[in-house]
Amino acid sequence: MQFMIETAGLAAIRAFSAPARCPHCDDWMVAPVSSEFVEGGEIRHTWECDACGEVSATVIDLDNPLAAA
Repeated sequence: MQFMIETAGLAAIRAFSAPARCPHCDDWMVAPVSSEFVEGGEIRHTWECDACGEVSATVIDLDNPLAAA
């Protein structure tokens, strides 16, 4: 059996683990409330801001992890 190992670059790691700013009040949100893998190559994070209580979402395209929306 042959194992394939790919080491993620620092920029790619940051794209998956970086905190986000609340689009409503611009406060930092450190961790998403939930995350889900969507068939087709996306990771969706749902966030709830501790400062203002608003809910928002971000999407990471696994084909281009640096283009988080």
